[in-house]
Amino acid sequence: MHKQVIVPEGVYPPTAAFSQAIRVPAGDLVFVSGIVGMRPDGTMPSTTRGQVELAFENLVAVLRAADAAPDDVVKVNVFIGEAFDLVRDDLREIRGRHFTRDFPVSTLVQVAGFASPGYRFEIEAIAALPARSSGSSGG
Repeated sequence: MHKQVIVPEGVYPPTAAFSQAIRVPAGDLVFVSGIVGMRPDGTMPSTTRGQVELAFENLVAVLRAADAAPDDVVKVNVFIGEAFDLVRDDLREIRGRHFTRDFPVSTLVQVAGFASPGYRFEIEAIAALPARSSGSSGG
């Protein structure tokens, strides 16, 4: 099975052994790893809202690197580190700016902790792209 690892410019490098996105030919799907609100230099906003904003910006950048867009996203998993009622309004507002129609299926999980103690939010996604002609290439 062929797969294409997407290495986006302008997004922080992977913090462990993973790819930020992989394209597979089966239906032209793009699988995006968990994306956090981290800048390319490794710094992060100090607030949950700031991390949610930046995580969505990073998600869009990774999708663009794979020739995809938020409208192509069919599945998201969202992980939060604090009670949903504390982040609900900010999360819904920010998410609503990126997913405006044909909303992706979604899972939201409150977690006890993340891979780094500074993380407050993480989102992963699967995008389904229209069939490509055989002469197209991405990434």
